[in-house]
Amino acid sequence: MSSDCRQQRTRLFCLWVLMALFCSIGMAQATDLRLVTLDVGMGQSILLVENGHGLLLDTGLAEYGEHVLARMKFHGVRSLDYLLLSHLHRDHAAGYSQVRAAWPDSFVLTTCSAPEELLPNEKQMFFMLQAVLERDPLQTCLAAGDTLQWRGHQLQVLWPVHSQQPNLNQTSLVLLFTSKQGGQLLIMGDVDRTVERKLIPPLWPFLQKSGIDFYVAAHHAAADSTDPDFLSLLRPSVSLVSVGRDNPNGYPSAESMAVLIRHSEKVLRTDRDGEICFNWDGKKPVPCILVSE
Repeated sequence: MSSDCRQQRTRLFCLWVLMALFCSIGMAQATDLRLVTLDVGMGQSILLVENGHGLLLDTGLAEYGEHVLARMKFHGVRSLDYLLLSHLHRDHAAGYSQVRAAWPDSFVLTTCSAPEELLPNEKQMFFMLQAVLERDPLQTCLAAGDTLQWRGHQLQVLWPVHSQQPNLNQTSLVLLFTSKQGGQLLIMGDVDRTVERKLIPPLWPFLQKSGIDFYVAAHHAAADSTDPDFLSLLRPSVSLVSVGRDNPNGYPSAESMAVLIRHSEKVLRTDRDGEICFNWDGKKPVPCILVSE
């Protein structure tokens, strides 16, 4: 073999090694993370999916249970690693039984906080869900200060800080999700402005200077939520409002929507936009291009 030929083969081999190394680094940093705000009417259900693994926060109303399972399948969930229930209102947690039946080995995480008072129309569903969850061997509860690691991403629990809260809404889990690439998602449950204001000091050190990527509006953007000072701190790229069309509660309020529009680059809502899906690789989130079933 000539000297020129050997040198050429050596150069080609080195080039192949460099390309393989570059590709392996790229694959290690890449992610197929997807964020889906499911359309569950007046309820809420948020799905995170990465490479077939799912994390589901809330299930919506019981009548949407089969819909939630169908959408999880559509988005490629092969393993539901965690089911989180922000609190035990029917529009957030009543689909628990259907999801649990489909995924009996998933870990279930709920709020550690209990309400001091329940409204008459809350009692039956609350006590029923509470009794069922107490019998679930894979159920545990979360409180402020807890941290969950999921596939290299981090979920921080910011609220509740006490074992009891004045009402059921304020027992909601407030969760800050930080992706392995540094993107941020804040999910508020049904807390109100009083809680939003209390969260400003503990939340401030964790936020990016450029603002968060996604904000799931508190309490479906009802009139008792969406504090202007809180939103000015967050400055979301995308605010997501999970709300049913012509719902009996009148959500979202015009005042709260005005605050969201003023402080967000984009505001999307399920009653007008349907299911909202983004691919989220750590750069700017990109709306999903979905092929119909």
